[in-house]
Amino acid sequence: MNEHAMIRVILTGGGTGGHLYPGLAILNTLRNKISVEVLFIGTKTGLEAKIVPQLGIPFRTVWISGFRRKRIFPNLVFPVKMVVSWIQSIFLIRAFKPDVVIGTGGYVSWPVLQAGIVLGCYTVLQEQNEKPGLVTRMLASQVDAVYLSFESSTRYFRKKSNLYFTGNPTRPELAITRTVEAYRHFGLSPKRPTLFVFGGSQGAKSINQAMVSLIPTLLQETSAQILWATGPRGYEEIRKSIPENPRISIYPYITEMGLAYSVSDLVISRSGATTVAEITRVGLPAIFVPFPESAGGHQMANAIALMEKGAGILVPDGKDLADRLKPILVDLLNHPEKCKEMGRKAKALGRPTAGEILVEHLLEGLSRKRGEVW
Repeated sequence: MNEHAMIRVILTGGGTGGHLYPGLAILNTLRNKISVEVLFIGTKTGLEAKIVPQLGIPFRTVWISGFRRKRIFPNLVFPVKMVVSWIQSIFLIRAFKPDVVIGTGGYVSWPVLQAGIVLGCYTVLQEQNEKPGLVTRMLASQVDAVYLSFESSTRYFRKKSNLYFTGNPTRPELAITRTVEAYRHFGLSPKRPTLFVFGGSQGAKSINQAMVSLIPTLLQETSAQILWATGPRGYEEIRKSIPENPRISIYPYITEMGLAYSVSDLVISRSGATTVAEITRVGLPAIFVPFPESAGGHQMANAIALMEKGAGILVPDGKDLADRLKPILVDLLNHPEKCKEMGRKAKALGRPTAGEILVEHLLEGLSRKRGEVW
């Protein structure tokens, strides 16, 4: 690789962390291998509008917004937004002159990638979910490469020649470090098994409600301690409803996920693509409660993919969630050998080098297109 080489990259994707963070992981891996000038194209309302500028990454927006399945009137302007966003993307790409346009899904990816295709850019898609999203299904046959997080996802595509199974890129700081400092950080004991409960950046109301009901049982029938990220909207109410107990640590949001995974023996969470990638990377047993309204049933498909390999347990959401979780939790927390076996199977599915594999292939493909050697 030419140590003086430099590439110009447009990254696009977002709306949620599941689409945003894989893109940032790809960017970090690229920066470790080559000099990069980057422009991130997102929306004003997505998570990317908050996170990307904080990281010092140049950020521009287009007008696109998501299609709202149950609301008619906001969707009437959707075709206009698509056209305007595509035109905006054309101007942004012509001005920046990227070597590659990388899309990680979410509605904002469509106009940017489509503009890149029309302008002859090297374009790639990174799909996080087992069941590919709408943007991926629409553009897969037109882009130069589609990077898949699940090998089983190939069945959704007619064109196979540009599909590559890499896994879902995750943050390198997630490595497990079971140190006394990690336990101390959350006020927990290294002598007890830890149940880690979280529902994504905004929390999960149904999981939170189930846990409130389950706390007395878990404290009485197991020796476990609980690390619980409620999400910011439910934190105050839950904090007031749960008596102070040294076996329970409750937070509105946990940014130090590497430390959280390090103290965990069992996880309860949704089954978004990034969560699944992180849990398999670190090799933790998990009970997945898929968000029932996730677009296209992505979370259910992700959870099923792990359940079929014995790498997780799927518990559908519903009003009786606490009753269905109770025997599973008590059994697993009282039988650590079952957790360890599930964790081993999860780790076997993990792809800790996903980012490196993807970037190496991307650079090779770009080199072939440009007729250069990096």
